[in-house]
Amino acid sequence: MIAGRAGAYVSDETWKALVKKHRRRGCDDLASLARAILQGKEQLHAAVGRAAGGLLGLFLRPPIARVFARELAARIPLPGEAELTAAARGLQIAGIYVCLTGERDLAGCACLRDVLKVEGMEQFKKLAEGATADWLELPGRVPALG
Repeated sequence: MIAGRAGAYVSDETWKALVKKHRRRGCDDLASLARAILQGKEQLHAAVGRAAGGLLGLFLRPPIARVFARELAARIPLPGEAELTAAARGLQIAGIYVCLTGERDLAGCACLRDVLKVEGMEQFKKLAEGATADWLELPGRVPALG
């Protein structure tokens, strides 16, 4: 099912090459890219929060107002955030698939480790159960290329 969904985003040749190459190597580079996307998103939120707090500081607002503005601005969803998260999750799911089909020891699957470490077992179960459904919804959220 995951392989079929991947075809909506990449060519068959690309998917087959990815699976073939990574069956032997594992998914470390996919996990690293997904992690970088998610960390970049967090860093962007922090920068927006710092900017909001700093702006209020220029207007000599009380410290609590600056703290409130910083925290609020850091938590507001940013444009493109859902697409970045979807891309990172797609990389992780693809990496887990590669490890599964390559009959690798899942304890060594970097994508699986990252999902479990950051999200926990309960969220992993939801992610695994919803992976196919999520991929069905992605075309409506991701702009067409080309």
